[in-house]
Amino acid sequence: MKNLITLLLTFLPLLANAQSETDLRKAMEVYDYETPIAQIAPACGDSLLTPLRAQALKAMNRHAEALKEWNSLLKADSTDTKILIELAECYRQTNRADQAGICYAKAVALQPENKFFRQQYIRSLLTSEKYESARDASHAWLERDAVSATGYKFLGMAYEGMAISNPDMLSNAFFAYNAAYRRDSLDGQTVAHIASIFNNNNQFADAVSVTETYRLTDTLNVDVNRQNAKAYCMLKEYKTAVLRYEALKSMGDRSFTTLYYLGISHYGDNWFYGSQENLLEAHKKNPYDVNVLYYLAKSCARTSWKEEGLAYMNKAFDIVVPEDSLMARLYDGLLECYRYLPKADPYEKIEAMKEAYPYTKKYTLFFQIAEIYDRQKDYTNAVHYYEKYMALVPKNKQVALDDEGKPMPDVQTMYQRARRRVEKIKVEDFFRNGAHDDYFEPKRMLLNGKKL
Repeated sequence: MKNLITLLLTFLPLLANAQSETDLRKAMEVYDYETPIAQIAPACGDSLLTPLRAQALKAMNRHAEALKEWNSLLKADSTDTKILIELAECYRQTNRADQAGICYAKAVALQPENKFFRQQYIRSLLTSEKYESARDASHAWLERDAVSATGYKFLGMAYEGMAISNPDMLSNAFFAYNAAYRRDSLDGQTVAHIASIFNNNNQFADAVSVTETYRLTDTLNVDVNRQNAKAYCMLKEYKTAVLRYEALKSMGDRSFTTLYYLGISHYGDNWFYGSQENLLEAHKKNPYDVNVLYYLAKSCARTSWKEEGLAYMNKAFDIVVPEDSLMARLYDGLLECYRYLPKADPYEKIEAMKEAYPYTKKYTLFFQIAEIYDRQKDYTNAVHYYEKYMALVPKNKQVALDDEGKPMPDVQTMYQRARRRVEKIKVEDFFRNGAHDDYFEPKRMLLNGKKL
């Protein structure tokens, strides 16, 4: 009897736990996620209950807490691919592609033949812009499966990412996409990438050809239709472009590029009201795009919004020609860059200072210009700009004054330095070359009608 009681005491918690697990799973089946979250202790380490709590937290978009649950199990068994993939998905949902990639890489190492793991691993590398690693991972995939269209597609995406810093890689991207296309011409993503390369290379007829071939079997792929419509717009086949872009809008595509190019296509087709309507939407999405403002203004001018058209065109001018305050700030930044570049061309620095003055109105620039000319032994220009500087210095800043307004003989101002340097240059030049008028423009007096 005693042994029976002991046995019952041992199994009762297990039975209760099993009953609890069944109830919790039923709650999750009816999307009652709050129940398992409330009833299961955080990171309790139970191999049955902890996954339920983690899944419930994930369903409620509480990914940070879900990560803690899965990590609490991973410590016990780091070779469990299910936990690794769940962790990776949580990391991916929280935009932590680097961490997701680490988990997917471990899963690939555990199951090298699993294409889903490889696919997700490469996607995470592309998302985190580790294009060279994505290229290497794609090659590793293709070494195992040389006929994989997906492997070649990912290889193309990796090379296209590398082309951002090295444009020569774009040809590699095209060849990879072409290999993927030969293996699967019905993959819309591959077709869209190929068409995008054609459009960016002004091969609009080729973009039309490859996208129209795809559209024979699928007219609903948004990415393919965007490239198809853009190609028609660039070929000035505006009526067809309008049809394609209107179809995209009917599918719910109200992206900036679709609205912009639809507006351009309507404008090219002389339907200015349609142009104005779509370009106005594009303008709301990107108020500082000069091209949108330009065509929006021209469309408005041909419709009922003529005054608005003029305002839009003036706004485009304001963006293209920055305000003086912005120009002053930019020139200040430019001159700061020159200060930290000792080997900069002195004459380029001088030109920058001359261009900066109309915006900054800092007359000390003339002193700095004079000093550079002085160091270059161009004394004529040095004197000219020292004197230009001195002419602009207010009288109360020419000499250092104490609190009582008395001159401070031990303190030398920039004005005094400039004046003494000019005097010294002129004296040195007199002894070298004799008297001349290079540095002087004396007033000439008239005597009996003749200049003295």
